[in-house]
Amino acid sequence: MSSFRLAQLATVTGMCAVILGGCFTGQRPTLVPTETIPPISDAAIHDVVKVLESDPMAAFTITYEVVTKYGDLHTAVSLAHDPAFGTSITIAEVRYIYLANGTALTCSTITSDCSPGIDESRVSDRQLVSTIFKQASVDRMQQDSRVAVGSAVASQEVIVENSAICTAIPVVDGNGATQSKRYCAFTQFGVIASMDTADLAVTALSHSATTSADQFSA
Repeated sequence: MSSFRLAQLATVTGMCAVILGGCFTGQRPTLVPTETIPPISDAAIHDVVKVLESDPMAAFTITYEVVTKYGDLHTAVSLAHDPAFGTSITIAEVRYIYLANGTALTCSTITSDCSPGIDESRVSDRQLVSTIFKQASVDRMQQDSRVAVGSAVASQEVIVENSAICTAIPVVDGNGATQSKRYCAFTQFGVIASMDTADLAVTALSHSATTSADQFSA
C-alpha cells in the first residue's frame, strides 16, 4: 500500500465509538466514570488488568482462533499493532482499524470498502467486539471480580514463545456450579494471549515481530 494511500486513509474522519470502552491508542472514553468503578482488590486479577491497560511500544502481529461456544463457531482473527500506524483487528472478513491519529475505520476485506467509525454489529453474531483483546476483556474481569466466589489464582505461561501472565477467577454459573474464567495477557504486548469463559475461547496461534501497511487498509 502506498504512503499516499495510507495518508488518505488517515484523513478520513471518524471516532472510536464510546460504547467500546476505548481504543488501543489514545484516551479511552467510557460510559462509566473511572472513579465510580470499584478498584480490583484481588492481586491475581489486578496484575492481568494492569498488563492489558499498558500501551505496547513495539510492532507485532498475532493470529488467533476464537471459538464462540454458543453454536461452536470458529473464527480466524489477526491483530496487528504498529506505533507508526495504529492497531488493526481483522475478525473473519471484517477489519477494524484504529489509526495512530485517533480516527477509526470499519472495512471489508472482501469488497475493500471502508466506513468511518467502528461498527461492532458486523461481528455481533460471533459474540465479539473489536476490543476483546484489550479493553473489553478488562471490563469482563472487572465484572468477574465483583461476583467472584473466591480468590483468583495467578499463574505464568509461555504462549507462542512469549511470556504471559494469567488469572483464573472462580464464579458461579447459571446452574449454580462454580467454574473458573481464565484470562492470560502477553506481558510484552499488552493484549490477550488466551481466554476461556462461558461464551468464548480465545487461543493465540502465532506471533510475528512485524507488520505491513496492507494490514492497515481494506
